[in-house]
Amino acid sequence: MATDSPVVLSQYDPSGQYLAYVSTALDKQRVSVEPTSISKSSLVNENFLYLEGQGVYCTSIQWITFNETLLVVLGLSQGEIWLYSPLTNEVVTKLSTGSTFPVLDFQHSENSNTKAWCVTGDDTIIQFDMVSQSVSSKFKLDECKDLKKVCVVSDERILVASHQIFLVDTKTKKLVQQYPGHISPVSFLQLTADASAFLSGSQDDRFLNVYELETGKTKSVLAAHSNIQNVSISKSWSHVSAITEDGDIAIFEEPLVTVNTGNKRRAGKISKQSNKSITLLRANSSTRLKIFQSYVTEDTVNFSWLENATIPYFDQLRLEDLSEPITTISKPLPSLNSQQTRNKENSDISSAKIYKEGNATVTSGDNFKHVESIIKSLDQAEGEDVAESLQDKLNIISPPSKKPKEKRRANAGTSAVVLGQALKSNDHALLESVLNTRDEKIIQATITRLSPQLATVLLERLAERIARQTHRQGSLNVWVKWCLIIHGGYLVTIPNLLSSLSSLHSTLKRRADLLPKLMALDARISHSLDQLYSKRAVQYGKSQDQLLEEVNGNAYELDEEEEEEDVEYIEELDDAGLIDDGEDDSMDSDDEEDSASEEPAYTEEGFQDDDEMKIDVEEGYSDEEV
Repeated sequence: MATDSPVVLSQYDPSGQYLAYVSTALDKQRVSVEPTSISKSSLVNENFLYLEGQGVYCTSIQWITFNETLLVVLGLSQGEIWLYSPLTNEVVTKLSTGSTFPVLDFQHSENSNTKAWCVTGDDTIIQFDMVSQSVSSKFKLDECKDLKKVCVVSDERILVASHQIFLVDTKTKKLVQQYPGHISPVSFLQLTADASAFLSGSQDDRFLNVYELETGKTKSVLAAHSNIQNVSISKSWSHVSAITEDGDIAIFEEPLVTVNTGNKRRAGKISKQSNKSITLLRANSSTRLKIFQSYVTEDTVNFSWLENATIPYFDQLRLEDLSEPITTISKPLPSLNSQQTRNKENSDISSAKIYKEGNATVTSGDNFKHVESIIKSLDQAEGEDVAESLQDKLNIISPPSKKPKEKRRANAGTSAVVLGQALKSNDHALLESVLNTRDEKIIQATITRLSPQLATVLLERLAERIARQTHRQGSLNVWVKWCLIIHGGYLVTIPNLLSSLSSLHSTLKRRADLLPKLMALDARISHSLDQLYSKRAVQYGKSQDQLLEEVNGNAYELDEEEEEEDVEYIEELDDAGLIDDGEDDSMDSDDEEDSASEEPAYTEEGFQDDDEMKIDVEEGYSDEEV
């Protein structure tokens, strides 16, 4: 669908009687089903299914018949599949893929009514059991990346497509064959009626390729005049209609039959141009109306376009009436009284809703019974405001002390709920609020309460943050450790786990590769320090152990000096002689001991003759203290 169109996705039902489309309404999407013939319903369908929730939008749409009921299958962005019933205007069933990745395509098996397949945004191929409404198998293939479409071939084989197309055996979960594809991702993939070939197309490509299923050879190439948006194929494969980005319809007749033109130069070519084309214009004007969806049969072609940007209109043409290669159809501006623009109350659909006068209560203008009660209540309120209560006076005398609020410790149960919501909705801000928790016990309890299906998503988010923010590796490693310990049993059961957690594996492997280099650097530094200590030991005549003790002693002295700097000096107490100078005395005694050890010992005679070495007896001290 074109990006400027309000219709995001659209699909005709298998009979061509109804059109299901998804349109954008303000900040959310809505799903509607319209009858293609006005005679079936003279009024436009007013029942819509709105997709509620932040970030919820439709990624795929498909019609299926399940239990003899026609349903619309909606693939959503948060990993759910809704089965919507247009008859009751409600979702009858919800299927879960077990992940938060969008459902890109869904196909119901026509051979077995109980099986269905889908592909998700993480390239996972999922099989559903429609009876139990649960996942029966889930796997990935390393060769298949960026998958967009799926097509059921048989009960044991399916086609999946990205830029290329792959044939997969679902029983052995292996790749059987690979086919060439398109420049852009494949947006259309359908098997032929006899299951011998399939047709593929892309929105950014004007070619439709038909490949043989077994050999992989190109059987035919259908070329339109511009890029193709939507494709419709008749049940017998006699006609193919394609909607181009210009809003025209290109019709190809007998797409599987190769025409021999008799020209030797073109004998080997299998390309076919469109046989007929339909263009829609506004009457009495050159304004082109864009057709957004078509449905072709063996005899007719149905198409739809939008009026007033939101209202779909339908028309039908017989193929035999298209005598010219290019058919131009003029459509007048719809009348305001037309059935498609009026609702049941005969009012314009795009206008505001008409209110019901029966719900309005009308009374006489002199009814004042409520006014008196309101006046009394206002007077009482004013009187209460004027009178000052005893509590107000006490608060003025001694205002209540404001106690600091105690910080509440984070609850593991709340953290687990918030973490699950953040991972499901891909809310990075909410996830950061949980990852800021540093208490390892709370982290362990939170991951214990986390669903195992979300463990893979959590590890991917952690890997992204570790790769971008290396300074947070220490705190985030705690989350990674407990996630692997608690949910390791579930993680080993996931196929292709290495590809799912490739970012985490590469990040941790890159960090682990630095360990040998760091150990080698540590060994070199230790070796250099040992050599330095050895040279100093030889230079000063000391052993290496003594040098180490001196280094440690110097470090201890530096610590003592830092502690002395923290002591507050009070000048008044020092002048009064109240501060003890014991430290100075101890330092003087240490200096005297050092000098005594260096000088030769004095004799008793020298001790008596030397005036400097005589001891001055101070008052108040004994001889031993002196």
